[in-house]
Amino acid sequence: MEFIIKRKVLISMLFIGITLLGYVSYKKLAVEMLPNAELPFLVVQVGSATEVDPDYMEQKAIIPIEGAIGTLENIERIESQITPNNGIIFVTFRKKTNLKYSFLKLQQKIDQVKSQLPQGFYTQLMRFDTKQLFGSFMELNVSGSGGSERVRNLVDKKIRPELENVEGIARVSTFGGREKTIEVIIDTDACKSYGITTSEIRSALSNSEKQKTFVGKVIDGSNRLFVHVSAEYKDVNDIGQIVVGKGPVFLKDVAKIYFGYKKETSYSRINGNDAVTIMLMNDNQANLIDLSHRTLDVIDRLNEKFKDQDIAIVVQSNSAEKIENNMNDIVNLAITGGLLAVYVLWLFLRNIRVVSLIGFSIPISMYAAFNLFYAFDISINTLSLIGMVLAVGMLVDSSVVVLENIFRHKSKSQIPLDAAVVNGTSEVWRSIFASTITTIVVFVPFLFSDNFLVKMLGNQIGISIISTLTISLVVALLLIPSVTHTLLSRQTKFPEINRFDLRSRIIQIYLALLKTTLRKPVQTILTGISLFFICILLSLTISLTENREAATTEMRVYVNMQAGSSLETTDKTIRLIEGYLKDWPEIKVLTSRIQTDNAVLTLELKENFEKIQDRSFEALKNEIRQKTSDLPNAIVEFEESGSSSGGGRGGGGSNFESMAFAGMLGIGDNSESIILKGQDFQAMRKVAEDLKYRLKDKTSFINMNIQSERPEVHLLFNQILMNELNIPLSEVGS
Repeated sequence: MEFIIKRKVLISMLFIGITLLGYVSYKKLAVEMLPNAELPFLVVQVGSATEVDPDYMEQKAIIPIEGAIGTLENIERIESQITPNNGIIFVTFRKKTNLKYSFLKLQQKIDQVKSQLPQGFYTQLMRFDTKQLFGSFMELNVSGSGGSERVRNLVDKKIRPELENVEGIARVSTFGGREKTIEVIIDTDACKSYGITTSEIRSALSNSEKQKTFVGKVIDGSNRLFVHVSAEYKDVNDIGQIVVGKGPVFLKDVAKIYFGYKKETSYSRINGNDAVTIMLMNDNQANLIDLSHRTLDVIDRLNEKFKDQDIAIVVQSNSAEKIENNMNDIVNLAITGGLLAVYVLWLFLRNIRVVSLIGFSIPISMYAAFNLFYAFDISINTLSLIGMVLAVGMLVDSSVVVLENIFRHKSKSQIPLDAAVVNGTSEVWRSIFASTITTIVVFVPFLFSDNFLVKMLGNQIGISIISTLTISLVVALLLIPSVTHTLLSRQTKFPEINRFDLRSRIIQIYLALLKTTLRKPVQTILTGISLFFICILLSLTISLTENREAATTEMRVYVNMQAGSSLETTDKTIRLIEGYLKDWPEIKVLTSRIQTDNAVLTLELKENFEKIQDRSFEALKNEIRQKTSDLPNAIVEFEESGSSSGGGRGGGGSNFESMAFAGMLGIGDNSESIILKGQDFQAMRKVAEDLKYRLKDKTSFINMNIQSERPEVHLLFNQILMNELNIPLSEVGS
């Protein structure tokens, strides 16, 4: 241990170097809400250009693809969901499966069966990660005068391009308002006179436009020129010049072409007023906090620019703000913990210069730990910050033990300072090394777990704790003795460490308990073991039987209408709910996003909303349930369900991984899903209705619902009569 005294410059430069390098690593680390990890399943999406019967989709597309998928190895489960527009197949793989290799093999199987699908069907194979489970990183609301058409037009032309140019934003999605479009109104009489069908016009429109495509290169003397083919529309008049028949017959001869507005497929409102919602998705490599600051600067500039046009952009939600608050909490905890440790140690040592070392050891340990974050590819996220929060409380333990022991050796005897530092450190290094290692090894098994969620928690929380505590141990054994020797070398008087008075009541109670346990060792050991198992039993009972919902200042209400409901019907229902909520003093901002047969209401609550009318988060939810219980053909929930996709058939729900992830963290709602499996869909539906009837009298259930079918109209044609009239079925369908 003598090198600690003799190599002070080396030790100082070592810690200055790793601290500065840790700061560089911190700046290079990705900052995100949750760690970006690939989920252990693949998704096959099967779509159709036109709506088809779910039975037809199932028989002609889903079952053949499922058969091809079933021949692959290491598949644990295959689940399918079918709607009139598309079908989705979830393929879950066994543990330790190489997803990249499985993705390629699955793509080969789909390509083999793709040729057997009916005309107009397409397939897409997708991979998902945790970032996609939890949506966008920022949500904006744009409102203004002149109607939603004006606001949407301004968003599409001027606001959206500005946001897309922000480095780090991967995608910008817009909801609400009426989108401008070009309408082609066909003159049926003119089409008959020219002998042109609507399908021929549709085919001419789709074939006449071709985006810029590279086709090769030519050599012109000493120049090499690249050749591109392009047939993009530059003007509305270009569309009218499309040839749709012999003669030639132009599109303008059989149709009217003009600018119009696309039929709305969604509405967006803020506090009951029309608005346009913008959702921003970030790039995986972007620093979320830095990206948020740059995006907010752009928003401020846009608000200033469009202030005279009565347009306002409001940030509805910002994930970066949450994680920045978490990081600020970490800093505050570290500062508070350091000050408390310094104060308590000062009560004993009475040397402010020496005990201030403890305060400096915290930021040194944390910044140096970021080097290991960078080495193990751990981002700064909610989970890794949780690990650092847990580690902050243990950062100074080893340093306090070493510092106190050195000071005790010097104050109790007249030995040289060098011997006090060496003996004080040598005496306790095994103890603090063992205590740190025992804390670290608890998290090591998590790193080798086969379970995807457990391993992700172990990687993020475990490595953050292991790295921080490892650095704190090195600080305690090297930096603290070295700097303590430097500070104490200038001091000639060393007062004794303050001692507690043995006549103190607290000390007397402790001594009495100690004597009792020493007289009855067997009973003491049995009592300790019993308490240990009782605590384990209670913790398992609470964690396995009850998910505690995290109360925040944001509440989301999901409204699922009866399948087949129109946008107008859904909007009417949402306006009723907005009417219920508009006078609630707890609500700061009420945002509504309405789609064809489902909607999401986001309630941004005021700070300390519980004190306004003495209503808790759960009480507000219960009142919403009560107010909306009699709404016709509407189901109000507080968790997103699979039914929000528009009905259809299938098993399992698409968000099982996100629900499992929430369960691992001990949060979520107290909801359960019962999945029926079989070959006869109608029989399964009857069983589900019977099960719902039997469970409805149970007082422990607040709400039950069954995924509803979408109503359809089937047209059955007389094939003989159509053949006599020479009317092909394809013409009727188009």
